[in-house]
Amino acid sequence: MRLLFLRCREAWLTGILEDLDQANPYEYLKGMINCHRMHLFDVVNQYRAIFADDTSGSEENYDGGLLFSWAMHQITSHLQTLKVMLPKITEGGSLSNILDQCMYCAMGLGWVGLDFRGLLPSLFEEAVLNLFSKNMSTAVENFQLVLDSHRWVPLPAVGFSASTVGDERQEDVTPPSNLMEHPPLAVFINGVSAAMNELRPCAPISLKHVLAQELIKGLLAISDSLLLYNTTRVLRANESGLFLSLCRAFIEVAYPHCATCFGRCYPGGATLIMDAKNVYDGISRLLETSSARELPKPVNNGESKSIAENGELPKMENGETPDAKESEAINGDEVNVGPTSPTDQEDTNLEKPIE
Repeated sequence: MRLLFLRCREAWLTGILEDLDQANPYEYLKGMINCHRMHLFDVVNQYRAIFADDTSGSEENYDGGLLFSWAMHQITSHLQTLKVMLPKITEGGSLSNILDQCMYCAMGLGWVGLDFRGLLPSLFEEAVLNLFSKNMSTAVENFQLVLDSHRWVPLPAVGFSASTVGDERQEDVTPPSNLMEHPPLAVFINGVSAAMNELRPCAPISLKHVLAQELIKGLLAISDSLLLYNTTRVLRANESGLFLSLCRAFIEVAYPHCATCFGRCYPGGATLIMDAKNVYDGISRLLETSSARELPKPVNNGESKSIAENGELPKMENGETPDAKESEAINGDEVNVGPTSPTDQEDTNLEKPIE
């Protein structure tokens, strides 16, 4: 009788679950949790009430643990369904809501000895990590697509956002408006912001360092992509300047902003990201090398031309350079403003170097 009762109850519960819409993971999990919360509690109480005379307060000894085994089977099935369906949820708010309902269900079943709250963290941690990793991968892929098709033309300058880098207490974490000058970076920051928005409603503290590494991994992918672009693409002088400006914006604007956003999800999270500055070492070296290639503006056009062509400084004659002699000769003519003889004029002309 006991076994028949439990089999009938299980068939009835299975029929209820089959009527739920599995095409929508969120709605299906809500219905399943609500079903188990109400009906498992009722089945256990009904079993104990019907077979109370036989158990006599020692249920496991008389029914061989039948009720316990059946209940554990139901809880195991419940957890297995969560493991399969949770990765299909794409919104952090929905994950948070499902977690709240699972905790409420487990707490209610705790009244009949079926509290399974301790088995939930690992399932939801895995789901949160998968969701964040997927969103970060999407952000990196979108950056790569926009970078490959980007046309290097100057865009109107946009004012800088007045925000403190890495400040976790600031209320405004709006992406800096000057990133609009660099569309690939703007697309990446939009993707990171979306990932953080999905993380905030359900951010397990145990995943703080793991998720920080996922964010750093995404930033490293951007850095490597920029370095690869620099080595595989041939850019004109003006295009190269715009590319280097984008690289500088990645280090000075985009990277600190990502750290600030992560700090809003986890206390001290911004420090974890900012401490990994080796992520953009390659970009820093690229900027330093490009700056070293830029020659300073020459003071004297003639002297600079001579140095550029011969690679040597002008030779000194009697302690003076040819330019100095030329200057003296010109000054001598300016002082002698009176009429001069043809002989004097000829001598003066001979002193001037031929241009």
